[in-house]
Amino acid sequence: MLTPFLGGRELSNRELTGQINATALTSLVFLEKIDLSNNQLYGSIPVTMGNLPSLKELGLSRNFLKGSIPSSLGNLSSLVYLDLSRNFFSGSIPPSLGNLSSLQFLYLWCNMLSGQIPKELGNLSNLRVMNLAFNELTGQLPPELGRLGSLYALELSSNNLSGDLQGNCSHFTSDQLGWFGVGGNRLTGQIPRFIANWTQLYYLSLSGNDFEGELPLELLFNMSNLEYLYVSDVRSSAGFPFPKYANMTGITFLMIRNCSISGEIPPYIGDWSSLTYL
Repeated sequence: MLTPFLGGRELSNRELTGQINATALTSLVFLEKIDLSNNQLYGSIPVTMGNLPSLKELGLSRNFLKGSIPSSLGNLSSLVYLDLSRNFFSGSIPPSLGNLSSLQFLYLWCNMLSGQIPKELGNLSNLRVMNLAFNELTGQLPPELGRLGSLYALELSSNNLSGDLQGNCSHFTSDQLGWFGVGGNRLTGQIPRFIANWTQLYYLSLSGNDFEGELPLELLFNMSNLEYLYVSDVRSSAGFPFPKYANMTGITFLMIRNCSISGEIPPYIGDWSSLTYL
């Protein structure tokens, strides 16, 4: 069995094996950081991991951990950074994580998590990054996520999320939002025009869904901070022309595949000197 921290040394990327010692955790009440990422740990997260009142950082990514995420992690009132990505965790995301009032970074991507995104995550008022991509999450995006006024990056790609963005993301008002990824889901309805109000956005991925109706290219092509834009598979019987004018000279990656676009390719695309993928 492995003790999670020893002598203040970093324990990431050490080819460590075994399970996390649940008994040893109970005595580490002053521990502020656990970084066991990029090892070969297996088993589950002990429930006693939630009994560390001073813990600010918990990094267990890139291991072989499995089982459910214990709801006791919601007791870590000092936690700022939580990274459980690239493991084999299953089951639902505990609603108790919404109690982590100090949390700024939440990484649960690349697991086998299922069920709906808990609406309680909308209580994380200090959250800067939420990455839940590459799981098996279902249901609609909780409107409560729109309360995350400090959010900079929301990455939910490659799940089985459904519903429309028009109703479920209308409460997103953060002028700090720089990254929004929902590609590879089962989202329906129209791509909402209010996305253009997220003026600081530099990464936008909407591809691989079931959108239909209007594609607001005249708005998207005038989001001046955009560097990455991925849109695909928008069904429309009318088709869409390119806008006459555009203002995204910093664009690097542009994909608008299978979107019923008609008319000529505008010459202003030739002026986008930063473009590397079209």
